[in-house]
Amino acid sequence: MYYKQIEAKDYLVTILPVGTPITLDEAKEHLKETSNDRDGEIISLINTVTSIAELITGRDMINRTYECYLDCFPMKHGSIKIRRSRLQSITSIQYYSDNVLETVDPADYYFTQSPNFSNINLFQGNIWPDTDKRKQAVIITFVSGYGSDACDIPAALKQGMLSHLAYLYDNAGDCGDDEGKAQFESIYTPYIIPQKLVLVI
Repeated sequence: MYYKQIEAKDYLVTILPVGTPITLDEAKEHLKETSNDRDGEIISLINTVTSIAELITGRDMINRTYECYLDCFPMKHGSIKIRRSRLQSITSIQYYSDNVLETVDPADYYFTQSPNFSNINLFQGNIWPDTDKRKQAVIITFVSGYGSDACDIPAALKQGMLSHLAYLYDNAGDCGDDEGKAQFESIYTPYIIPQKLVLVI
């Protein structure tokens, strides 16, 4: 069955982020920590806060490269939803035809700019090519995240992550209480992406 819009699946990170949304210097300045003795602990907390923020919001902070897959293209003029955010660029859209991996001409498609999830659409007059009947017949490689550097993170979100980090730092070994959990969850609530799945036939 072909759909007007389908969603890519099986997202695999192929290039990890370089850097973190909070630098060590930023964290130490926020914590008013001048010694280097606890740098290892602070770096670990930065990674923890980043993982929690990405898990709760459904967003990628620093850019990373993904591969995702489709078993076929949507119907001739349909769109493809990329369920990672924010979509920065499409590296390639490849597909199997007669067991040969072909590449869709980048001039044939574009993607929508969105604070949440973006769609890949065809320019008028183009159609998606036919593929072999196989699993993961289409491979999409793309980059997702707020940017390539810590300065690309929205200021309010970064401030919230710094507050979360400070809480964990000040309450090391005692961070499982409900008050702390509610505190950092409220920080990320404005950035949570709705996870409702929709297929338009």
